[in-house]
Amino acid sequence: MKRAPVLLAVVALLGAVGLALAAGGAGAVPFEGGFAQMDVEPDDVSMAVAVQPDGDAQWTVEYRIRLGTDEEERAFEQLRADVENDTDAYTARFRDRMASTAATAESATGRNMTVSNATVTAERRELPQAYGVLTYRFEWTNFAAVDGDRLRVGDAVDGLFLDGSSSLIVAWPDGYRLGETTPEPSEVREESVVWNGPVDFSAGQPRIAVAPAGPLSGVPTAGLVALFAVLVVAGTTAYRRRNAGDDGGEGVVATDTAVGSETAGSETAASDGTAASDESGLGGDGDADTSGESDDEADAAPTVDSDLLSNEEQVLRLIESQGGRMKQKQVAEELDWTAAKTSQVVTGLRDEGDLDGFRLGRENVLSLPEFEPDGDASDEDAESEVGDDAGGSDADGGDGNDAAGSD
Repeated sequence: MKRAPVLLAVVALLGAVGLALAAGGAGAVPFEGGFAQMDVEPDDVSMAVAVQPDGDAQWTVEYRIRLGTDEEERAFEQLRADVENDTDAYTARFRDRMASTAATAESATGRNMTVSNATVTAERRELPQAYGVLTYRFEWTNFAAVDGDRLRVGDAVDGLFLDGSSSLIVAWPDGYRLGETTPEPSEVREESVVWNGPVDFSAGQPRIAVAPAGPLSGVPTAGLVALFAVLVVAGTTAYRRRNAGDDGGEGVVATDTAVGSETAGSETAASDGTAASDESGLGGDGDADTSGESDDEADAAPTVDSDLLSNEEQVLRLIESQGGRMKQKQVAEELDWTAAKTSQVVTGLRDEGDLDGFRLGRENVLSLPEFEPDGDASDEDAESEVGDDAGGSDADGGDGNDAAGSD
């Protein structure tokens, strides 16, 4: 007489998961009938999902019935005997039910999913009250999405519904840590989160993201790329600042004249013969010695690895190897660049304050901001001395004529 209500109760229990998932859009059709038509219904339904690193999940679904009366005790004992005597019938029905749910989730997510290794047990537990517990276990392949080393869980049961007696527990692999979850869970444990019903997950819920524990765990690929870019920029800036120096000394002040352009000052110098003497080598032994020293330094300059340095860094490194000052024409020759390209790179460095420049006759001379000329030996002093000598000879000549006239 007790067998019929017990079997009806089992049918209801077998349909509980399908009912919950179907309400959330899983698409499985629940068994005929429902808890409202049963003589016995579970007091508690627990769905525990243990996600593996490859995205597969081990599901454990427990239906707990409180055994408060002798009749309920006898009914559950009959159920346990039936499960033990015909296990395949119970597991086959449950497996087919969940396979239908997984097939619908497969269509929604695009991941190949299967349900396998279904088992069932029935046992009596003291919790501390006496409960009859019917437990189903099965494996769900590709339940979670794998994104690099991250696991994203929840899209396979999107919109799941938990009634007031149900709970969902999602656990992640050992060594992983929680990155984000939505909605806010009822409880966050060391390696799992728990939602206690009633919960009506909306579209896009539940969602959980976990990643291996570590300093960069859970950082998306785009975030890593952005972080790398920031480090590269910071490294380049530090390199340029280190080369430019910050010793507090005053460097040569760059003029406002564009590099490579002719100015009225240079034309005046050319008319006075300064530029001509500079180019023809008639500017005196001092100019010849300076030119010879520059050639020797250029020959000793280390090869600039253009594959590892930017154009700006190549220029700064080359000038630094020459002692901090160098003619723009030499820079172009050393780097095997055109005059136009050299002018463009140098102009950018001057605008940024990383390089100074001035005119020496018809030549552009470049120097690092921290460069300090060595008194009269500098090119700039040589230029001023040439101008002073020319002016002085004119003055002396004028004085001589005046003296002759007076005599």
